[in-house]
Amino acid sequence: MFHFKRFDLSHERCTLKIGTDAVLLATLTQAPPALNILDIGCGCGVIAFCIAQQLVDRQTIPKIIGIDVDSDSIIEAQENAQQFPLLPLHCFRFEKISLQEFANQCDATKFDLIVSNPPFFHNNLKPKEKGRLQSRHGDGQLSFDDLVDGVDKLLSPNGRFALILPPAEMEEFHALTVGKWHVRKSVFIRPTAAKPVSRIVREYGRSPQMETKMTLAIRDAKSQYTPDYLKLVKNYLTLNKTISPS
Repeated sequence: MFHFKRFDLSHERCTLKIGTDAVLLATLTQAPPALNILDIGCGCGVIAFCIAQQLVDRQTIPKIIGIDVDSDSIIEAQENAQQFPLLPLHCFRFEKISLQEFANQCDATKFDLIVSNPPFFHNNLKPKEKGRLQSRHGDGQLSFDDLVDGVDKLLSPNGRFALILPPAEMEEFHALTVGKWHVRKSVFIRPTAAKPVSRIVREYGRSPQMETKMTLAIRDAKSQYTPDYLKLVKNYLTLNKTISPS
């Protein structure tokens, strides 16, 4: 069980445990005024539930859908929704389905906000565990081309799409978005200020807008969480909370 300040989530059975990537994407993505939200590769639902907290704090009742190809992850997300104290169960729907299938079935449905912590190792050595392969490796599951195509079908005209990727993979992904979307925000994340960027959180929209750029270091030279990181997660985690690296 993973304990947030205002809710607890089970993540023992999902393919990817709650880690820094999910928390960063959830806390760096500003949800309002989104009402219809889609979480692609939702796992146990951590990003969806953190964004739900944002909306509750702004007195907004959203409709949140999470999709994943892993059965155990969906079961766990559904169980977490039943126990989530901030919104009624009918605000959530978690479904075992691929993005490709979901996009083809939802011709009339458009989302104000789409988020994804997608599989990104397309060429690296694959792990032995099947679930870990599904959660982090795109081969045969969700290519960047399919991700772009699916989001493009599902995103509303004024909607936003936010994702987190390592720098090289973000460059590969971004090349596929040229002519489709415009970058709204990029947050460059360093494990420490002295280390190179290891993740990028990026937000896209359909209309051009000046890009906001930020840099965030998670820990300082003494391996303590930085004030910027603590400020970012203060509404979700206790200040001394340790998060397992993704």
